[in-house]
Amino acid sequence: MTVWVASRFAPTYQGGLGAYTRQVIQGVQQKTHAALTVVCAAAEMESLPAAQGYDAFPVVELEMTRIGRISKPVWNRCASKPPLHGVLETILHRAWREPQITRPNVIHYVGTGWDFFGFAMAKIARNHRAHFVITPALHPGAWGNDRIDARLYNQADAIVCFTNSESQFLQKLGVVAEKISVCPLPPTCRADGDGSRFRKKTGLDSHRCVLFVGRRDEGKGYPALLRAWPLVLKTVPDAVLVLAGAGGNEYRELLAAIPTYSICDLGIPNEIEKADAIAACDIFCLPSAHESFGIVYVDAWSYRKSVVCGTAPACREFITDGQTGLWANQVPEQLAEKLIILLENQTMRETMGEAGKREQVLRFNEDTFNRTHFDALGLSNL
Repeated sequence: MTVWVASRFAPTYQGGLGAYTRQVIQGVQQKTHAALTVVCAAAEMESLPAAQGYDAFPVVELEMTRIGRISKPVWNRCASKPPLHGVLETILHRAWREPQITRPNVIHYVGTGWDFFGFAMAKIARNHRAHFVITPALHPGAWGNDRIDARLYNQADAIVCFTNSESQFLQKLGVVAEKISVCPLPPTCRADGDGSRFRKKTGLDSHRCVLFVGRRDEGKGYPALLRAWPLVLKTVPDAVLVLAGAGGNEYRELLAAIPTYSICDLGIPNEIEKADAIAACDIFCLPSAHESFGIVYVDAWSYRKSVVCGTAPACREFITDGQTGLWANQVPEQLAEKLIILLENQTMRETMGEAGKREQVLRFNEDTFNRTHFDALGLSNL
């Protein structure tokens, strides 16, 4: 049995989807006897930051063909015009050269139709009569829910998604319910985070702190959090906001308006720094409007941290307001109010953190993750 795990990028980049792909790879390597190869598109690889400690699997970068190079400038235009989808799919079938490696019995593609690479994988799967599985990780209203995406999803033999809300959305796109498996995700962060080390290194000492980890964009609620933070400081003047993640240059003025003593900016941390920051924080806050799941909340629960989520249906599906976390929106005054409630109430923080930890252990664990994926991939008996 040979399994290809495929995605547009090699799964060494930082972010939730990269971490998810690495978990799939490690599960197949450690828990089955299947041979595994990681396949990715060659384009744009060098621009991605490599994660640390995940180089123990073979990666094959597919070479783009002359047809692919010539046609690439028009892919986006074709994808936005449904009458041209058939033509685009034909082009994409020939845009990458099939690698001369062991033929696959299973191809697990992580991505959407707009990533384009999935159509090449679908074609290879058909050529070799391989079982074709997709994890779309779609963000309803943001990406993964267009007609070109639905065209790809409906070619899959099985779909793995992360929440019931994602499953329902896929069914609205025309995916047959029987093809869909819902799989909650286990923590992806390191388990050896050292909060004391982080506080000493950053000079936080005993300051109460709120941690944000994610892309610094509107969808993740980054500008809303920056607007809310001065309101938090009026009530909790010694609080510190710890920031981690890529992007955010367009919000430099918002960041500059916050007193520097109340900001700890980590840039893009490595896995050890990220785990240390989670272990050190009092509250984890990611007020997202769009998420396919929100693995960082589960990461925070694994360290018994209280969490504040946004309006994304995927997050609100598994975070119970007032029990395992607090729901907020991106209105600065309301978001600030939620943060102040937790910052001023240590007992509430600890109670919610413990409740979150129980949820993580019971529902968001590796055994459930591996079992669901092996069933979808047809590897349960290996």
